[in-house]
Amino acid sequence: MFAHPTEPAQARRLWFVDLVVLAVVIGAFLIAFLGARPLGVPSEARYAELGREIAATGDWITPRINGVKYFFKPPLFYWIQAVSIHALGLSEFALRLATALFALGGCLLAYVGGRALFDRPTGLLAALVLATTLLWFALGRIILLDVPVGVFLSLSLLAFMLAVQAAPESRTRKAWLYTMYAAAAAATMTKGLIGIVLPALVIGLWIVLTWNWRLLLQVRLLSGLALFLALTVPWHVAVGVQSPEFWHFYFIREHLERFTTTVHGRYQPWWFFAPILIVGSFPWLGFLAQALVRNLRDAAIAGPHRTVELYLALWFWAILLFFSISDSKLIPYVTPIMVPLAILIARYVGPALREPAPKLGLLAGLWILAGFAALVAVAALAVGVAGPQLASGDLAQDLASARPYMGWLCAGAGATAAAIAFALLRGKRALALGLSVAAAAALYVGVDTTMADHQPRSIKPIAEILREVATPEDEIAAYRTYPQDLPVYLGRRVTVMGWSGELDFGRAAEPATQEWMFDDEAELWRRWNGERTVYMVVPLPFEATVRASAGERFVELARTRRHLLVVNRIP
Repeated sequence: MFAHPTEPAQARRLWFVDLVVLAVVIGAFLIAFLGARPLGVPSEARYAELGREIAATGDWITPRINGVKYFFKPPLFYWIQAVSIHALGLSEFALRLATALFALGGCLLAYVGGRALFDRPTGLLAALVLATTLLWFALGRIILLDVPVGVFLSLSLLAFMLAVQAAPESRTRKAWLYTMYAAAAAATMTKGLIGIVLPALVIGLWIVLTWNWRLLLQVRLLSGLALFLALTVPWHVAVGVQSPEFWHFYFIREHLERFTTTVHGRYQPWWFFAPILIVGSFPWLGFLAQALVRNLRDAAIAGPHRTVELYLALWFWAILLFFSISDSKLIPYVTPIMVPLAILIARYVGPALREPAPKLGLLAGLWILAGFAALVAVAALAVGVAGPQLASGDLAQDLASARPYMGWLCAGAGATAAAIAFALLRGKRALALGLSVAAAAALYVGVDTTMADHQPRSIKPIAEILREVATPEDEIAAYRTYPQDLPVYLGRRVTVMGWSGELDFGRAAEPATQEWMFDDEAELWRRWNGERTVYMVVPLPFEATVRASAGERFVELARTRRHLLVVNRIP
């Protein structure tokens, strides 16, 4: 389906060979050491717990965290997590594998898009660009919804353009069109209505600007929308029937108010994503502006590729503008524009590398990259050496524990800068770029694995002790905190006293949750002084308060930089 029917048989076979090789090489890069780090708090722990609850309870309709209803997002990714847990067990590797595979899928999409819309070298380079882009690598190894939804949206948008390029009424066009609708449905079932809004925005603008209104009669709109609704409506109806409070919370608060207000406290200025893209596009940042400018220039020039160039420009800029004008912004929101950005960078860099005479823009981009890497090295050295001395409290401890990262950053960035500068001075453009990519890949893996031993907010050390000493009949409680990774590592629900946060809506909607999530401190001490063994996780600032209230029943079992584990009787 990827290859054009008129391509030679050898060229069509290369599609398969390329995809297999890219899947193996990039997959190994993205999946290596995936389980080395403890779960990040709160985001990774939150989405891991949603999948764990489904696997444990068998309830595939109502998402829950620690037994509390959680209606912020649809459940497709949680379902995938639950399947992974059933197949591979409850581990960091199993929980992160789905995101990493989606990140790999995005790289393969970049290859398909680059090759189908332009040529094979562009496709191969686009896959390499995306795989080694800092932001994509980092998000692809974290349990979040953004890479999966970015891949689904990219598949939907790419499928439309491939359908347009296929012959009318052909089986190929039909297959790509239904892929477009199905991918939009998957995006909607992953993160809500942006799954249909963003493809409609980009495709609608493209149709208007190309004045190709007849295309609306050729995109199987009625049957495609029927497919979309068949894949999205059943869950929304089922959960709404079970929990009527879902409708207002999900559609009004989590869509309309999230976009138009600061209800989630995530307001950022309109230019928020600019520095994210500049830093996140390392080691390709030297070509970021040049690739985007060339794309806009080509999109404005009439010719056979105008519609493709215009479509890629709209894919990037329309989605970026959509999130920029929203009052709610987070770093991962840019994932839907990473695939077209990789294609545009590959489209610029590839021909420049192949030209006999060096292009000034390419050389400037490489020197920019070398300078940025040198700046990162100096900053990392400064933070690693002087950071803890210039801060105090938790910040000083965090900076002290971050010294290994700073060492990797300093060494990796410094080596990158030196290697690029040396290769450029010798006139080796391809070598300079290759060295920067290799150094960046080594840097990512080095920092990621080093972080495994430096997660001060992780509750895993305490959870490992609890797994050894606590029985299923014992109660495990958290005092005025909710470590979101605790139920994941324990594989069970925990009691939470005196904590307010994102589960407040679910607690209010289902009074039965007051049995294990409550604010009455007297109830906690009633349980503490009862016959049942109670283990309690206490933030260190509350140690004196808990010690005074617990009296002789205060038995300390473990202590980390942020938490204390106590029990109400000697084990």
